[in-house]
Amino acid sequence: MSPFFIERNIMPKTLTIIGMGACGVAAFAEAVTRLCYEPGDGDPGDGDPGDGDPGDGWNVHLVERDDELARGLAFGTEQPGHLLNTESRLMGLYDREPGHFRTWLEARRAASGTPLDPDGVEYPQRREYRVYMREVLDKALEQASTAGIDVQVHREEAVAIDGDHAAATVRFANGTTIATDVVLLTIGTPDPNRFGNLTGIPGYIDSPYPAHRMTEEIARDRPVVVLGSGLSAIDAVMTLLDNDHRGHIHLVSKEGMLPRVEIPAPETGYDRQHFTLENVHRLIRERGSAFSVVDLFRLFRLEAETAAGRAIDWQAEDRYGGDAEAALLHDIAAADSGDEPFQRILTAARHESTAIWNLLRPADQKRFGQWLAPHFAAARFVTPMVNARRLADAMARGLLSVRGRIDETVASEHNTGFTVRFEDGDTLEAPIVVNATGQATTLDEMKETLVKDLLAKDWLQPHPVGGAIAHRATCRIISATRDAPRLYALGQLLNGELRDTNAVWFNVECAGRAIDDILRQR
Repeated sequence: MSPFFIERNIMPKTLTIIGMGACGVAAFAEAVTRLCYEPGDGDPGDGDPGDGDPGDGWNVHLVERDDELARGLAFGTEQPGHLLNTESRLMGLYDREPGHFRTWLEARRAASGTPLDPDGVEYPQRREYRVYMREVLDKALEQASTAGIDVQVHREEAVAIDGDHAAATVRFANGTTIATDVVLLTIGTPDPNRFGNLTGIPGYIDSPYPAHRMTEEIARDRPVVVLGSGLSAIDAVMTLLDNDHRGHIHLVSKEGMLPRVEIPAPETGYDRQHFTLENVHRLIRERGSAFSVVDLFRLFRLEAETAAGRAIDWQAEDRYGGDAEAALLHDIAAADSGDEPFQRILTAARHESTAIWNLLRPADQKRFGQWLAPHFAAARFVTPMVNARRLADAMARGLLSVRGRIDETVASEHNTGFTVRFEDGDTLEAPIVVNATGQATTLDEMKETLVKDLLAKDWLQPHPVGGAIAHRATCRIISATRDAPRLYALGQLLNGELRDTNAVWFNVECAGRAIDDILRQR
């Protein structure tokens, strides 16, 4: 008999998932899969919990404030230049099946008469991934119906949660409520409340998503400042290029660093020797002292030079405030030649990265954010080659520039435009500013009304580095009060506890852990 159905009469029977983007779909699909483990024992009269339909008595509420489920901020775009930033083989939405999306994609392309190279690297458009997400959701809804699981969809915004450990109530913006036993927060990537001084000023766009705001509000011949130089900023550039933008595009940020360029199949072909969880544990045990961010970088540096087969000029690898165009051309050439060890190492270490992260003390986690995080992010979250070439072409045509060491961005006199000031005293004037600095990290900078509600009740506790405090193995929120409702979270809400929360494959694994714990509760 399945362990999930032992003593079902005292287990929670109602689960509410708030947010139906990639994390929400993955969690729902996993819950349905696990509730269907037990098909009944064939004797409906013996009172065994396995009798009847496997999901009988279970209720699942799916809450999404947008009109469409299985969409989300990242995958809701229609822009052809918005590609997946992770290779297709790692994007499956089923736990322990990272290759499921690739299998789906190969079948879809074969059916359309454009088959994929079985050994080729593929970074499809995000709008195609949205089709996959919807099919996974529809399949789970169908399975739930067959299994007797009562699923209700609420297209509302959840703004508050009330109740206690025994039962909770989710309140919507329209004033209605639903009762639940457990809440799983999968709210995606909350927008930050940065640059509040610019809000409401004509020409300021607070996010590159949804993309239609940029295409509708920005004239093609106007110069544009994009705040940020990471993947969100590149999305903003791709939106403009897709729309045949002709005005100059300025990417400005503290670091002035672009992500590196993807290499073929980074998830295969490298066996780490030094940068491993085993070596971290051994170092702690033999030395008898804490593992520091300096130790982390030393292990990575040793691994990189081993992988490269040569000494690396680490001073040259510090791109903070450097020549972004030269770095981009170098990265394109390195990706073409396969001489790029950093991505291969970090991708190979992906299943151990959170465990290594959690062996750092909070002080060292903060130092990592200050010293190394931009460099690690640039090598871990990379640009697909096709978009890298588009960036290089835009730079060569004088259409795009990247600059670091930004100091502040303010409204020009009379609110007729914007002034960007740099640390060296230079200024840049522009009529349009797009905030593409990425998602909020700390709870207090998240705009979400629901997050503010839970913070006010001490049901979310800020992690010292970002996100909320939670049980790492189960994703269950640790509240400051003992009578708090049973809350779980996935994704950016746990970015301090679980470092890799920008990666779909990692969030899918975490969804499996959370659902496992929810269904085992007594």
